[in-house]
Amino acid sequence: MQPSVLDPQSPLFLAQTLTWAHALDILFRLGCGFVLGAFVAYRPWRLIAASRAPRVRNETAQTQAIIAVAGTLLVIVIGDSLARAFGLVGLGTFIRFRAGVQDPRDVAVLLVMIGIGMACGLGLVGTAAVGTLFVALVLALFDRYAPPRRRSLRISIGAPDAGAARAAVRAAFPEARAVDVRMQDGSAGRIAFAVRATDDEDALTFLEALRQHGAPDVQSVRIEEE
Repeated sequence: MQPSVLDPQSPLFLAQTLTWAHALDILFRLGCGFVLGAFVAYRPWRLIAASRAPRVRNETAQTQAIIAVAGTLLVIVIGDSLARAFGLVGLGTFIRFRAGVQDPRDVAVLLVMIGIGMACGLGLVGTAAVGTLFVALVLALFDRYAPPRRRSLRISIGAPDAGAARAAVRAAFPEARAVDVRMQDGSAGRIAFAVRATDDEDALTFLEALRQHGAPDVQSVRIEEE
């Protein structure tokens, strides 16, 4: 008895279910999902326009681009099968994301990536492209005009004159509050402050600010994430 071409064990099964045209169509949809997803994930407009937004981590951008591809592939696999849709949703409940999100907008971008991928998977490349451009425009406006994101830092300062160091910190960072004071030899010591700073501010930035506000003898500045 000859095996049926619909039998997965048949050598003709792959040839009957996957043609060159079908393979190229799948690759085209996956490629569109990746390109459009990567465009939003990497935010190329930040290279040519001033941006106050935090830097996009390479791992985050790669993850978002892959999610767009995953959305495309899921729609292709599901097709018109309701059973496949419920099965993939059930498998998705086992996935847990444990990486911390630095920018809350990344959560919304993940949903956008899924939408872009689903549109490409359905063959609605034009719809996906228009949606991508609109989302990119919104993100670019937020990047340009939104206030800079600030993170909580603990700054430890070592100086021979603790009083001058405290006054310089108050002048340079009015919102700073002292969280630890260790005095040595009268006025010398180490003082720790809690401040909120942007991603562009580092130890050298704080050192220069303190010296400009009356503490030229600061010996060391140490920064820790709170």
